[in-house]
Amino acid sequence: MPVNHDSKFEAYLHSEQHIARMIRRRIPTFGTKVALRDRADGTWISYTWNEMGETADHIARALISCGVGVGDRVGIFSQNRAAWTLADLGILSVRGVTVPVYATNSAEETAYIIDDAGIGVLFVNDQTQYDKALTILEGETTLHTLVVFSPAVTLKAGTSSVYLTDFLAKDKEGRFQNELDKRLIEAGPTDLYTLIYTSGTTGAPKGAMLTHKNLLASLYGTGYPMPVGEEDVSFAFLPLTHVFERSWSWFMLSRGAENHYCHDTKQVKEFFAEVRPHYMVSVPRVWEKIYGTIQDGLQKASPLKQKLFRWALQTGATYNEKLKMHQNPGGFLSLKHAVADKLVLSKIREVVGGRAKFFHSGGAPLNPEINAFFVNAGIRLGVGYGLTELFPICVCTPEDIGFGTSGKPIPLVEVRIAEDGEIQAQSPALMTGYWNRPEASAETLTEDGWFKTGDIGKISEEGYVCVTDRIKEILITAGGKNISPQTIETAIKEDIYVEQAVAVGDEKPYISALVVPSFPMLDTLAETLGLGQSTHEALVCHPKVIAFYRDRITQHTQHLGRVEQIKRFTLLPAQLTQKAGELTPTSKLKRRNILIRHAETIEAMYAEPRKKAS
Repeated sequence: MPVNHDSKFEAYLHSEQHIARMIRRRIPTFGTKVALRDRADGTWISYTWNEMGETADHIARALISCGVGVGDRVGIFSQNRAAWTLADLGILSVRGVTVPVYATNSAEETAYIIDDAGIGVLFVNDQTQYDKALTILEGETTLHTLVVFSPAVTLKAGTSSVYLTDFLAKDKEGRFQNELDKRLIEAGPTDLYTLIYTSGTTGAPKGAMLTHKNLLASLYGTGYPMPVGEEDVSFAFLPLTHVFERSWSWFMLSRGAENHYCHDTKQVKEFFAEVRPHYMVSVPRVWEKIYGTIQDGLQKASPLKQKLFRWALQTGATYNEKLKMHQNPGGFLSLKHAVADKLVLSKIREVVGGRAKFFHSGGAPLNPEINAFFVNAGIRLGVGYGLTELFPICVCTPEDIGFGTSGKPIPLVEVRIAEDGEIQAQSPALMTGYWNRPEASAETLTEDGWFKTGDIGKISEEGYVCVTDRIKEILITAGGKNISPQTIETAIKEDIYVEQAVAVGDEKPYISALVVPSFPMLDTLAETLGLGQSTHEALVCHPKVIAFYRDRITQHTQHLGRVEQIKRFTLLPAQLTQKAGELTPTSKLKRRNILIRHAETIEAMYAEPRKKAS
């Protein structure tokens, strides 16, 4: 008998009501159990459920003392850390609206959000963020208070700046406790939960308005098949500013699991060893890099080790296929798998801590071969799809990993494909609109009320959703061929020697690419080729380096169609950056800006050969 998710969700919504109430209901159950852990200030510190609740109470009362009213917007401008979630819970507890600001945002980008959202209180983390926020505080702005997480920050005297530790003491007498209690009692599903500003790939960021009902619908739909329990540990790797990580963190806490925070993604290898997560949400680039490193090491291994490695992966594939079909692997295959696991597969799992139960990936396509590689090694890895405005739309699950797809629509979400190939959806998780943008809000919906994602895709006969590209990013060659740049870029970036790639060729006779090397790997390559201590500017022009990359790019794109093949490419001497306007805070390409900034280089690939182009 099919599950009636509508009625089950209504019961769930009636029970949970509001994120602050949802979390607080669980405090008596989990009490002295650890809820949050981080080492943002050097050493690992933990917060129990009781401590999380008490700290959130102090933050909430301090916010009320600062004049934060129901529906007022409060910003968080910080890297991941436990204090991020504590501040978020405090804001929601006073029925405030949390407005995340990416930790890498410039002062100008931050000022835009503060001004647009009308933020009065802003939580910041480090000296860089504080200094940016201070320039805003001292200008004409709605901002009147800065609360600083890190004790290492130097505050400017005479400004409305305070360390979090001092902010917590603003109402230590509890004068505003009755007001806090009243607000919590009145908190409900229709309260505005957050404004999340879109990454702005094609224009100024817009604040997507999400209610508590919207978030609870996404938690219900995502969590329905996930067997998460209080013994589990989740690793908050993606920025909490992103709808994916923040939603996932609330879901994990709703199940009583521990949330451990990554404040610096460059330390991910060390974090994996220390946290040993059971669950994690991530982006394909993480897995592409791990896969590339393993494959690079394999190529340098002896023929015997290569043969053993391939045998172990094939054994893992056969074993997993039996389990997928709900068949008994049998004694002999189980024995082979145990040997393969001990000699090879367990070592792959140790790279990510050795305890993986299920890891999500989203934000971009993940090569199904890479996906299958990790699954066959015992790391359940699945892709999901959603947008800030409606998150998520579909996900793979531990029991249903649709390789090469983004999984099936989650409960409460309906998906259809429009005549032009656009993915359209409707769900109770859909935002209520963009803050102060009624016209832009209306433009996101079809006449019959379906949300227009702006993405192109298809739905398989089995019900899996496949996302191919953004409508506005499709390249149309001079020959009239529609090309997905994302497909090409994903293939190129699978190489460990590549960090970034941009496919170009709109209204051009063929496809070319701007390629940013992985500079540590480029330096190693230079030593191998005997090129000495050359600069990156010199290396990307060197014929031997260009020839090396030509072979690698050809190898990784040989499966693409003829019109998708890279005819020319240029190696860039520096990374594309958010500061230069080439990337969004989520590292998505701002194609229009890149095309303008690198116009001369691109045109050179369609003219006579130059030194740096191949």
